Amino acid sequence: MSSPSCAALLAIVVCMLLQAFGVSLHWRTDSGRACLQQHKQDLVCLAWTQAVETPTRAG
Repeated sequence: MSSPSCAALLAIVVCMLLQAFGVSLHWRTDSGRACLQQHKQDLVCLAWTQAVETPTRAG
């Protein structure tokens, strides 16, 4: 089985397990967080700092 096929199968299995346990993934790009929730309560969250784009200066 090729790597892309294995990755796709793993993603499907993970999604099925999350649904079976009533867990959902909430991606909040505005606050830079992704959280696993169960019954609308955060279980685990991952936060990242948002990159700030600045214009480059001409020579």
